Amino acid sequence: MIKDLLRDYIMTGKNTHLKDPGRNGVPIGVGEVGLFPLIFEFTTIIRGIAGFRFEMIRDTILILGFFFIWVSQIKHPLKLSRMYYLCPMDATQRSTYLKNAFLFRGCLHSLVVVITALILYFGFRISIFAFLYIMIDGILYGFLSNVRDRKKDFIRAAFLKPAMFVTAYLQFVLPTTELGRGDFVFIACSFSFLLLIELPLFVSIMKETKNDIVRMTSCEEDLYKC
Repeated sequence: MIKDLLRDYIMTGKNTHLKDPGRNGVPIGVGEVGLFPLIFEFTTIIRGIAGFRFEMIRDTILILGFFFIWVSQIKHPLKLSRMYYLCPMDATQRSTYLKNAFLFRGCLHSLVVVITALILYFGFRISIFAFLYIMIDGILYGFLSNVRDRKKDFIRAAFLKPAMFVTAYLQFVLPTTELGRGDFVFIACSFSFLLLIELPLFVSIMKETKNDIVRMTSCEEDLYKC
């Protein structure tokens, strides 16, 4: 099963472009919205020119991890290939395949996040709170798939994905030792935002994703586009 999912993952990536010619070359969906916060890379470049190479390398590692997930979410949309509508598969089999494909992709993204967080923790000595936040936040980010182009979905995901990246990026301000009162206030606010804002929005999107998987098994419409 894993071998088949990996093969389909690779083939889907080869056959999916980041831009849709049908929309005048402008990518659609909201997966690409997660690219907007990568503008922070310009700040790392500026700091690097100024001589802060340590921060530049550290920030770039975080950005590359999120960037890989962003590209993967665009090039591997959650949908059934036309081939699967021609194969002798019933709705249950199609649903099982889609669920497994979604979990496979999410777990692959989570692996990238964990590796990224470990490199930052052991290689750049970020705080344990920053390590935990980046890992949890990144795993949630990795399981988000492109959502439909309805206005509500777009606005919600347009807020959620950048918020996930920005809050993960801000964890770098935490010192590795001797946390002060202000640092604990920042930690409390960060994790409160994660639990009270990001997590409920994430759960809401996952519930809709589950419902859409059921719908996609019985119709030929690509609910998730790229």
